[in-house]
Amino acid sequence: MADGVPDMPADFGLDAMRLWERVWQDGITWVSPKSDMEAVEQACRLADDIAVARQRYRATTDPKDGQMVVKLDTALAQALSRIGFDPTARSRLGIAEVKRVSKLEELLAQRRGS
Repeated sequence: MADGVPDMPADFGLDAMRLWERVWQDGITWVSPKSDMEAVEQACRLADDIAVARQRYRATTDPKDGQMVVKLDTALAQALSRIGFDPTARSRLGIAEVKRVSKLEELLAQRRGS
């Protein structure tokens, strides 16, 4: 479990920085700065690569550039899954999601219990 947001690599671009912050804030209960650091860094670098590839594709509209965006998006989804950032991965890791109970659901549960 992370004890806060670790220092990020200095060469990250904006997309990598955003993902780094999100991973360490949202995944603080299950992402480990010891065992997951390389996986998180790889995912963040992919986020930067996607931004560059997407910008290139928009400039060229070359189908090969578009295919690269798709490949990188797929790689990022897999990288995020490895560190628990999809429901199936969290389930596989044994991480339960907390369901927020609305006030109405709470009152109905109380009523059923009495």
